[in-house]
Amino acid sequence: MVRLSGYQLFTITFLYQLGTTIIFGFAAGTGRDAWMVTLLSCIAGLLVIYMYILLMRMNPGLTLVEWFPKQFGKWIGLPVALLYPLIFLFDAGRIIGDLRDLVPTTLLLETPPVVIAISFLLVIVYGLYLGIENVARLGEILVPLILLLFGIEIIMLLNSDIIEFKLLRPTLWEGWAPVLKAVYPEGITQTYAETIALAMLWPLVHPRKKIGRVTVLATLLATLFFLISDVLAITIFGDAFFKRSIYPLYSLTGLVNISGFITNLNPFVVVYFISTIFFKLYLKLFAALTAVQVLLKMQSIRPLMFLQWYAL
Repeated sequence: MVRLSGYQLFTITFLYQLGTTIIFGFAAGTGRDAWMVTLLSCIAGLLVIYMYILLMRMNPGLTLVEWFPKQFGKWIGLPVALLYPLIFLFDAGRIIGDLRDLVPTTLLLETPPVVIAISFLLVIVYGLYLGIENVARLGEILVPLILLLFGIEIIMLLNSDIIEFKLLRPTLWEGWAPVLKAVYPEGITQTYAETIALAMLWPLVHPRKKIGRVTVLATLLATLFFLISDVLAITIFGDAFFKRSIYPLYSLTGLVNISGFITNLNPFVVVYFISTIFFKLYLKLFAALTAVQVLLKMQSIRPLMFLQWYAL
């Protein structure tokens, strides 16, 4: 039987929540108030996640798509449950689109986007074939590496003499309206509410009493990443450029310059961009296929992998 430890759930949740959000910058459209949007979104998002945890405790041992038939009966619950695999597949397609735009724009300028997308999907399918336990072990290795690279990036930027903390002011230049509009619904839904997909693997975690605490800790760490990234982008780029930048964190590391000796840390960023995209896409597809497997009472998700390839 497949089992995940508390630490494996922590790494999976953390990498999943970083996802593509870390690439585009959390609430970059609000400029210098992005850090405020990040904090408010985290508070509201934690309330949403706590609601998910309560629902899980009401349905012990059941996956997300089994909650609804149990609570509302088959006639109402099954049609609602069937919507979730479709939502997860739609999100997976959007992530592939982000990847197809990111890599040719930043790294492999001459490589056709379709080649990148197909190559990445082959890796995802191989991960699905190996199973969630093996991918969780990969997460155990990647999280310390990402934390180390992010720490190095912060130190290098602080020593490049390009940070101006005065650019954080004035706050709320246009009032609370743009901030609250950015918090709801996008700020809550793009990272925190999407944690519902992980309810498809929560029954695999032992001991289950750790799920709530581990998920909250991983969420707080992901929020810290968003917050630091936003503050760095604002204090280096300023309000206007941060709003217009497509990949602010990638652009930030290109500005590292310590005495002309250490420059351009873009390869560091690409490592965790690809890592977080992989986990976000993998878990979306895993959730979708597992949901179909549970609803159709199949023994394995492997026969469904060919169908999901065609769907994407």
